[in-house]
Amino acid sequence: MTVDPPRDDADLESEEALNWDGERDASHVAGPEPIRAKPVRPARARSGAADDTAVDDAPVATSSFLLVTYGIVAGVYGLYTIGWITSVLRGGGTMSTVLGEVMFQFGEFLAIASAPLWFASTFFLTRGRKPIVRLAWLIVGLVLLVPIPFVLGM
Repeated sequence: MTVDPPRDDADLESEEALNWDGERDASHVAGPEPIRAKPVRPARARSGAADDTAVDDAPVATSSFLLVTYGIVAGVYGLYTIGWITSVLRGGGTMSTVLGEVMFQFGEFLAIASAPLWFASTFFLTRGRKPIVRLAWLIVGLVLLVPIPFVLGM
């Protein structure tokens, strides 16, 4: 059996600083519950119950077909942007007034930016909707934003 060396008061105070009684301490007050990012919901059992129609917050994975389709459509929008850039660089239109020239150049900028803006805004504004709605708006953009001066060779 070993005998501990005698301790002085400084050793006892430093050990007390490292120990805490926790919930047994009369002055202990529990803090607030930690905030969670998402509420935890218990797993539902699949049954014929009426609450099977409730909307689940779990994200739905996008199918491979939709991802490939979105990629193809994004590529076409990229080609549209290149077509508008080419049309703007090819065209040499100038206006007689300063205001007319500023407005003409602003219109050229909007023509170039229209395809990427349509694509991005379609994805932003149709989130949470059915994929057919998103595809329909993307197809509408493909029809409306065709770079006609590039296609006609002007």
